[in-house]
Amino acid sequence: MKMHENDFLIAVADGRATTQELERYQQLRQADPRVELYVALLRATHARLQRAAAQQPQAVPASLLERIRRQTSQPANLIGNAARRWWWVAAAAAAILVVIVAPWRTNATDFREESLKNFQLIRSGTLTVAKASQNFDELVAFFRSHGVTYNLVNVPLRAELVGGVVSEHNGTKLAHMVYRRGDTLIYMYQAPEELFERGILALPPSVTPYAETGKWYAETVAHATWMFWRVQSVYCSVVANVPKEVLATYFVEGAL
Repeated sequence: MKMHENDFLIAVADGRATTQELERYQQLRQADPRVELYVALLRATHARLQRAAAQQPQAVPASLLERIRRQTSQPANLIGNAARRWWWVAAAAAAILVVIVAPWRTNATDFREESLKNFQLIRSGTLTVAKASQNFDELVAFFRSHGVTYNLVNVPLRAELVGGVVSEHNGTKLAHMVYRRGDTLIYMYQAPEELFERGILALPPSVTPYAETGKWYAETVAHATWMFWRVQSVYCSVVANVPKEVLATYFVEGAL
């Protein structure tokens, strides 16, 4: 396929330039050294897109690609507008990565809704622990033996650990724990940040700032309390059938 007349810099960056195009590039580069940096940015953008596409291929809108082509294929105006164009290409590359890696969570599972659903299944007895243990380290060994690879957080609770169960989501094994305080069941779901970055799991938009800052969040939903916080690269979700002010007292001071 014949490339657009002004696309030769993209061809240079992709390693597909002809001898004439390379000579033209050298002339431009000698006239303004910033052109070399511009091509380097194009080359880095191309490499990032290839890596992202290899991890999770998704369709990139033709309109977005066309905008990028127009913004990066006008050498006549390149020298005077190089700095502005470098910024635009970087922004466009970021936009494509969003489309490829996380096409905004159209099919993402809501972390809060899934936690509330699992809690109700546990309360009804439909979902039971696969490994009964009061020892956190023993439970972690169980999770590891069943394919859970991310770090798990031992949250100091004024409650008795009952056990845990492993689930699978898009090929990733996930850990769920159950605690008991008197007649109150406390359900804890821990998931790696990676699943949220890939758009497999999602937080409600109002909760996202809490994940970014590491602050804990609590709200009453369907006569239960849902609590969320992030510890390094692990997202923690807790549900219990008590008011949030009461659930907060179950955590050892300084745990959140």
